[in-house]
Amino acid sequence: MISLRRLILHNFWLKFSSVALATLVWLAVHHSIHSDTDILRSQLNLNRLLAQEYIRVPISVKTSPADKRVFRITPSDAVVIAVGEDAALRRAASKDIRVNVDMTDLDAKETITRKLQADAPPDINVLDISPSEVQVRQVSP
Repeated sequence: MISLRRLILHNFWLKFSSVALATLVWLAVHHSIHSDTDILRSQLNLNRLLAQEYIRVPISVKTSPADKRVFRITPSDAVVIAVGEDAALRRAASKDIRVNVDMTDLDAKETITRKLQADAPPDINVLDISPSEVQVRQVSP
């Protein structure tokens, strides 16, 4: 059986340098991960970007101008999460961000599911619309 002393001291410098190199690699990766998140936070603070929810933005129907049909949308409102400069988000409020469902190409009278689209000012980016789809039914011709 090999003694503990021989196990530690045999090729000691090779073992020591391996542990030191592994520690340096771990420290570099650890520092890189934390500095990336710190950089992202500082960029968001510098640009004063803020995520904001607009609760109960009404959903409108987009049709052609000559189309006189009436549609029922379920649900009738959506939650929009937008990102932009703090001042731009305050100016926009819920009146400048619109959520609509495009019905220009619909001819059927049964209930269908349609994807929602958001229109926002150019300095605001829409991250998410919840729900992303709605049920649409034609009420009158």
